[in-house]
Amino acid sequence: MNVNKPEQILGLQILSSFMKKSLGDGPAFDLVLEALIKSSSQNDNFNIFDSHSNSRGENLNSLPINIKNQEKTDELKGAAYKPGAVINKNSSEKMEIINRAVDKYSKEYDVDSKLIHAIIKQESNYNPNSVSKAGAMGLMQLMPENCVEDGVKDPFDIEDNIRGGIKQFKGYLNRYKDIEMSLMAYNAGPGTVKRRGVKSIDDVYKMPKETQHYVKKVMNYYREYSK
Repeated sequence: MNVNKPEQILGLQILSSFMKKSLGDGPAFDLVLEALIKSSSQNDNFNIFDSHSNSRGENLNSLPINIKNQEKTDELKGAAYKPGAVINKNSSEKMEIINRAVDKYSKEYDVDSKLIHAIIKQESNYNPNSVSKAGAMGLMQLMPENCVEDGVKDPFDIEDNIRGGIKQFKGYLNRYKDIEMSLMAYNAGPGTVKRRGVKSIDDVYKMPKETQHYVKKVMNYYREYSK
C-alpha cells in the first residue's frame, strides 16, 4: 500500500479518529480503514477530504461515517503541516501565558489545574507548536475534529488550545466520573473505551499499551505536582 501525499495521510488520520469514536478499534474499524487505504493507494487522485465524490465519481457521503462540520474540519486539515511561526516568545513569557490560561480555564470548567499541567507535560512537554504523527496539534494535542467540536480556531494558539483541551477533558470527567477513565478516553477516544469493555481503571489492561503508559505517566506527573 502506498499512501504518500500529505493530504492523503492527514485525511486518513482524521477519518480514522472519527471512525474510532464510533466503531472503536475492533474488526469493524480495521475493515473500513483498510478499504479506504486501498482506495487511496490505488489512485493518486483519491482525496478523502472531497466531501462530494472521489476520483471514480462515487459519493463519499454514502460512507457509514458521520463527519459533522466538514467544511470547518477542512480548514484545519493543513494546520498540522504549518506549525512553527506561531509562538516566538522566550520560555519565561511562554510559561506565563500557559499558566494564566490553565488557571483561567481550569476555574471556568472546574478542573484541577495541576491535572491539566500533567496532561500538557505528557502531551507536548509545553511545546505550543508540537505536532504528533497522527496530526494532533499544540499543547494539549488536539485533533482537527476536536478543534471543530470545541470551537478551537487556532490549535497553535496557547489560550485557544488550552481552552479547547480543558473543555474536551471536562466532558469526559462528566461522562465517566473518574480521572483515569477520562484520561483513557482523552488518549484513545471514548469509542475505544467502549469497544474494549473498559468500566474502571481495573480494566486498563484492556486498552492499547500506549494508553496504559499514558495514564500512568499523567497520573505520576499529577501526584508530583500535587505535593
